[in-house]
Amino acid sequence: MPRGASLVDEPVKPGMALLGAGLLATSLAFACAERKPAAPHLVLIVIDTLRADHLPFYGYSKDTAPFLSRLAAEGVVFERAYAASAWTAPATASLFTSLYPIQHNVITGFHAMLKMERAGASLELNRIPEELETLPETLKRGGYATFGIADNPNVGVELGFAQGFDELKTYARYRSAEGVNDQLARWQTRLADARRYFLYLHYFDPHAPYQPRAPWFEEPDDPQERDRAAYDSEIRYTDAQLEQAFARHGWAHNALVVVTADHGEEFGDHGSVGHGRTLFTESIRVPLLMRFPDGRYAGRRVREAVSHLDLLPTLRELTGIQADPRNEGRSLLALLGGRRAGWEQRVLFGHLSRRDHRLQRVTRTAMQGAWKYVVVDPPGERMLFNLDEDPREQHNRIEQAPEIARSLEQGLLHFEQHSRKYAGGTAQVPLDEQAQENLRALGYVQ
Repeated sequence: MPRGASLVDEPVKPGMALLGAGLLATSLAFACAERKPAAPHLVLIVIDTLRADHLPFYGYSKDTAPFLSRLAAEGVVFERAYAASAWTAPATASLFTSLYPIQHNVITGFHAMLKMERAGASLELNRIPEELETLPETLKRGGYATFGIADNPNVGVELGFAQGFDELKTYARYRSAEGVNDQLARWQTRLADARRYFLYLHYFDPHAPYQPRAPWFEEPDDPQERDRAAYDSEIRYTDAQLEQAFARHGWAHNALVVVTADHGEEFGDHGSVGHGRTLFTESIRVPLLMRFPDGRYAGRRVREAVSHLDLLPTLRELTGIQADPRNEGRSLLALLGGRRAGWEQRVLFGHLSRRDHRLQRVTRTAMQGAWKYVVVDPPGERMLFNLDEDPREQHNRIEQAPEIARSLEQGLLHFEQHSRKYAGGTAQVPLDEQAQENLRALGYVQ
């Protein structure tokens, strides 16, 4: 079904010798102040449903993102970055809080809840706990003006994402990357007047239903590949829009730009399409690049596995804001500074809750080094993959390496039992006919 623009939610509000010496000292002080670079703006770009292996700087054969490839060459690329879930709401909540879904308690979003409670006239959604300090709250406290635009209703007021934003606009229906950029242009004066700002941009375009984007869409010989080709053209369209925003707002010289995705997308890799069904690589491996305005780390590629949870601690350290002991992530500046001790031994987790045919199914994963352990309950399926030897996770090695599986399972269970957990509130969201139509147009009602 084609996607179209509609109204936005309401923004949340968010002696002469001594005199000569004094003048000289003052002049020198001003000169030093002028030479001292101002703290950069922070721009976090999340591209919905963008899997890493469909980008050329991650090895894709098609040139789907020439602009992002240029940013990657001018910055640092993390080769193995992972989301904490395959749903937008829990994955983005983890990015905002540096906690896993079982900790912040945002387990599902609109799509999952609609499938669970389709007969109801309203939805009860979990919210990010107010006691947690989110990414925008942290930066607001650090002196940043905070703005956000989300072209996805899962990143909105109802689920607690507005905490800390001076203004957050969340669209109830798809507006496109051009629509996001149009709103951004309306804020240009406000951004220019801010001493320093944090800007969150959530683009939706690669998300289903995939639109063939001229002139980048190439009709494939195999009709079954048409969705993938349209998806690639949506990436290319978004890339072009990002290039325009980057140039218009001068981010090459005044901003640290971070680009990632909320999660990936499946194209039959393991028999499924879309997302929110599995925690295989195509669903949770995401792009992550950081471009600094002063050219730091240009051309660097980081091999160690990292997580969305690492972004908040990284920005805390970069901006001089005190670390929060509640954060599960680690600052990536340690890796960029060559301090790699302990990173390969670190375990990363993932969580996905889904109801299929009235059966609640929970998938969990634990990753350490080259190994990835996956549990699906029910039916109690256990899988183990060596990502170095089998990056597409085609060969279950659990019988060949049971001791590794057992170690990762014990680590997963220990984390689930002993990690800090926070009880968030809930929000009742009415589902009138227009709201259902908006969600249907986004593919959240099936």
